Amino acid sequence: MSRRTPSGRHGGFTLVELLVVIAIIGILVSLVTAGAQAARRRGAVTKAKTTIAALETALVMYHGDLGEYPETGNPNLVAALQEDPGDVDWDGPYMEFKQDDLKEGEAVDPWGNPYQYVSVNGGAPEHRPKSYDLYSFGPNGEDDGGTGDDLVNW
Repeated sequence: MSRRTPSGRHGGFTLVELLVVIAIIGILVSLVTAGAQAARRRGAVTKAKTTIAALETALVMYHGDLGEYPETGNPNLVAALQEDPGDVDWDGPYMEFKQDDLKEGEAVDPWGNPYQYVSVNGGAPEHRPKSYDLYSFGPNGEDDGGTGDDLVNW
């Protein structure tokens, strides 16, 4: 036997009530999704900053042992920090890279773009003229001259 409410209607939800619940769930899902995307972006920025800091530490150790910085260019940087040049003062490897962090022999940021490295050894660093400039173009992948969303070591 079915239950009837005092007004004589069957128990259950009306279409309007169901649509309101679905709308509320949709709003909650969109808020969670937006928050997750923001968290992923912050995580990628943090990873790029951490990688730049790790590269700086490796470069300090390299410079301390060999008395100069690796030649300008991302592939030269990666090779210098990992491969023994046959110099008796070389005490590396100074940094090891995961396969996901390299593309065609270059260290890449979380957005898949190579880090930019300009050293006094074969280049002209604009911001740190006695050592090196090391930076990522950031999430937009475009050179903003060290401003905007660029992640830099100066």
